[in-house]
Amino acid sequence: MRYKIYTKTEKAWDAMLQAINRAKSSIFFEMYTFVDNTEESHDFIEILQKKALSGVSIKLVMDSFGSAEFTENSIKKLRDAGVEILFFKTLFRHTHRKILVIDEKIAYVGGINITKFYKKWDDLQIRIEGKVVKYVIKSFAKLYKYCGGKDHLVLKYEKEFRTSKGKVWFFEHSPLRNSFRLSKYYRDKIDMAKNKILIVTPYFMPNRWLIKSLKKAAKRGVNVEIIMPEMADHPKIANVPNYFYMQKLYKHDIKFFLTKEMIHSKMMLVDDEEGILGSQNIDIISFDLNIESGIFFTDEELIKELSLVADNWKKDSVTYSPKMRNTHLLDLFYDFCFNTFENAIKVFNKFTDMITK
Repeated sequence: MRYKIYTKTEKAWDAMLQAINRAKSSIFFEMYTFVDNTEESHDFIEILQKKALSGVSIKLVMDSFGSAEFTENSIKKLRDAGVEILFFKTLFRHTHRKILVIDEKIAYVGGINITKFYKKWDDLQIRIEGKVVKYVIKSFAKLYKYCGGKDHLVLKYEKEFRTSKGKVWFFEHSPLRNSFRLSKYYRDKIDMAKNKILIVTPYFMPNRWLIKSLKKAAKRGVNVEIIMPEMADHPKIANVPNYFYMQKLYKHDIKFFLTKEMIHSKMMLVDDEEGILGSQNIDIISFDLNIESGIFFTDEELIKELSLVADNWKKDSVTYSPKMRNTHLLDLFYDFCFNTFENAIKVFNKFTDMITK
């Protein structure tokens, strides 16, 4: 499998636009946040319109909440050119995925959204080629169908075929199908870790089971490191749970590295032997509500490259200390609210699972 890593939103956009411009037959595009305000430097609307008019088949799926600011003018412009645009609309759930597939041969997955505000952020996106791409397409086809897509040229990829596990393989996490793959992966890998766990996340509101697993890992001598932004730019409200849980886990010898720049990357490396890179945050919403995707991997070169990226982020960071956040008078209230929120989501998932059976 061939791959390339992008660590800046702007660089990933450059690569995505180049790939779109070179497309000859098809473009499958799924985004959580797609806002048509990047035309000054990266005009996705113009290039998608141009490719559609040239005869390239383009399917664009956007989350109705995350992409709510996508304008009617751009929708009309693209649809008039032949782009099929669909929106994911489901109560309390979102497709938080970021997927681009070119000519059914090249795929981009990771954490990159499209909106001007995110342009200078640190983030992670991987460009992949090889057999793994067909699993990305299959996953896209499932959601395309769920959103009302009917083009048989896309739906044919939804058919089941035997999966093969290599050094890099695609995962999908879909509460719609009661497939909570992220929960199992994080729990299993953290519980089996022997030496080191490295997590990168912009937002940190872990489930209670995840808190317990991290505490147990640190207690048995595993070096647990978490890279986060010193200040989350969007949404700023995320700083409340970020610092609340940092304070809570710092007492258990878990180290937090806070980057000066906004970091939106989502990754975990375990024992420098395997890892995950995708669209997921370390929060209850990603684990229990959102549709997410990315890659699991054991490829040595990929692990080395991502480890170096993480080391560079750590060099440009400060380590968390209790002085950054004194014990807050509202901590008991926060704890109650976050636990209630997690319990409410569990009830919601059980209810929706019952009515869909």
